Amino acid sequence: MLYVSWDPVLVGISFLVAFISSFVALDSAAKIAACNKNAALFWRFAGGATLGIGIWSMHFIGMLAMKMPMMMQYDFTLTTISLLVAIVAATLSINIAVNGNVLSLLRLCLATAILSSGVVTMHYVGMAALMMEDTIRWSYGLVVLSVVIAIIASGVGLWLAFRLRLNSKGVLINRMMAAVAMGIAIAAMHYTGMSAAEFEDSGHYMNGGVSELGLSIWVSATTLAILGVMLIISMIDSQLRTHRLTENLQQLNRQLEQQARFDGLTGLANRSQIDMRLEACLQQSQLTQTPFALIFMDLDRFKLVNDAWGHHVGDHLLVSVANRISACLTPKMTLARLGGDEFILLVPDADHGDIEDLATRMVECIRRPFYEAGQMLQVSLSAGISLFPEHGRTLQELKLRADTAMYNIKQQGRNGWAIYHPEMVHKAWEGAEFLQDLTQALERDQFELWYQPKYHARSKTIFGFEALLRWRHPAKGVLLPEVFLATLEKTGLMISVGYWVIDQACMQLRHWGDQGHTDWGLSINLSAAQFEQHDIYDTICGALARHAVPPSRLTIELTESTALRNLDRSITILNDFNRIGITVSIDDFGTGYSNMLTLKNLPARELKIDKSFVRDIRDNSKNVKIVATIIDIAHSMNMNVVAEGIETQDQQQLLTSLGCGYLQGFLFAKALPAKEIPQLLAQIESSKNNSVTTVLAAVQKNRLT
Repeated sequence: MLYVSWDPVLVGISFLVAFISSFVALDSAAKIAACNKNAALFWRFAGGATLGIGIWSMHFIGMLAMKMPMMMQYDFTLTTISLLVAIVAATLSINIAVNGNVLSLLRLCLATAILSSGVVTMHYVGMAALMMEDTIRWSYGLVVLSVVIAIIASGVGLWLAFRLRLNSKGVLINRMMAAVAMGIAIAAMHYTGMSAAEFEDSGHYMNGGVSELGLSIWVSATTLAILGVMLIISMIDSQLRTHRLTENLQQLNRQLEQQARFDGLTGLANRSQIDMRLEACLQQSQLTQTPFALIFMDLDRFKLVNDAWGHHVGDHLLVSVANRISACLTPKMTLARLGGDEFILLVPDADHGDIEDLATRMVECIRRPFYEAGQMLQVSLSAGISLFPEHGRTLQELKLRADTAMYNIKQQGRNGWAIYHPEMVHKAWEGAEFLQDLTQALERDQFELWYQPKYHARSKTIFGFEALLRWRHPAKGVLLPEVFLATLEKTGLMISVGYWVIDQACMQLRHWGDQGHTDWGLSINLSAAQFEQHDIYDTICGALARHAVPPSRLTIELTESTALRNLDRSITILNDFNRIGITVSIDDFGTGYSNMLTLKNLPARELKIDKSFVRDIRDNSKNVKIVATIIDIAHSMNMNVVAEGIETQDQQQLLTSLGCGYLQGFLFAKALPAKEIPQLLAQIESSKNNSVTTVLAAVQKNRLT
């Protein structure tokens, strides 16, 4: 056997080459994930080729490190084939491993099989490149071990390439440690495979091929050129990336600064920017004693635009509003959007006359129609004005008083402007105090249900009641719904108050039943907000069950606009109510859609004619025809008809003659608390007795005469 020694310097160089090639391959894998498609394609092939060349170079440097007592020759063709095998296997495996966001077990196994096969093939083809005949004896146990090491090294290396393909904290250190591990694994595979070979003295060494010196020059030149070029390209790419990142960060900072100071939709100053301008203007005005004005503005009926046409149209409208207002301003003025449809305007060096002219122009320019998305939109502007130093010497005071003036315009009907004066404070305080009282009314048990009776038209007997909400205010007394109902709906309090009404109505039905009035029914009104609640059916059924009230005694009244808003959902829920026996009534018919054909689809059993038709039914023959038609169609659909707002005998007689089955109104009784209903019953009974007595007396008188 030939004595073989190893050159430690070349062994160290071989490991260094494996380490550098592994690091470059990992760095290239990271660039694949961060580049565009074309650049990623370059790094896919460059990274794979670098790893393959590095492994091949490490192998032949390791072979050069093997010192034998003769000069070795290498077959050029086999040496070239081993290089190509290493490049192809490394390129394919790298592309399979880093392609995609998830490295599946199947893809890892496939890439590992390709890379390990390539490394093993490259190694043993390179060993076969030694121009010797029948002089190598193999230790097959070590050969198998080298294959196992190649598989493990390939799998770990590809897994690391995938894991480290994205930049993260500490990525450089992690990548260097991974490259060290890959270099050790590649070296272990190579030197295990080398140790599996034993060389005999009697071997015949062939002439020709590439000498050790030539191979060393070739390998060194190739390795240094490839790794050097790749390192330079990687460094240049990193510099370019850093430069692009710096530019992106600067652009992002500019965008953030823009967002911090200006409104993203209209381009106007935002709240932060206008506050800075106000502070500067206030300081300047305090020094020079020059006046300035602050104008709060709000669009009227803007919510209706959003609800009807969508927020996209609403956004376009806000931009158009901002442009129109800006056209009325001078460069020294600052217009800002506070959010939603609220704007604020700073007007330096302004007196009463200037402000009045400016406010008039702005209100007039917004009053003109807007045309957005093919629609004509009509909104108006409410503006409140405060002046420095007349109305305050701090920004807080000026803002509060401008807002108070704007609120005053809203209260007076909108579409105008007003300069603050002290009398507005009392009105604004009343409005705020009213809202605070209303939000606490339910907790303080201040709401009540009053009951207006409904009568059979012909027999004039009570068959049920309608529950009507009242608010017993501690200072203002009993308030009717028209005073507070709109505020309840705007603030969302209608939901909780509505649930309370349902429970109280069912409790009252149970109480009347216990008193023997099991034939009385009760109607409750559901607002649109209540009816749209997903649990409205369960809520009503729960209240009926809780108070042990038969569903047939309860009537639910909905306006036609509420019932027809979401027709499919309405039909489903109302069918559920009908199925358990609850009566569905369409309230205020004639004031909404007024479409009997659409109404026919609703499972309603009662129709209430709005009092606006009843009010003029005596004098207006057109109303008589409309009401008669409504009654006839309702009867054809098996619906009972209730007319509300009956105030005169003529109305009662006419509606009865038209076939209206049930009547309700002040002619019979106003709404009253439950505790006063026994008194009403007593008055009705007394009236009947008096009528009978009068009739008997008249008969007796006729007999005597």
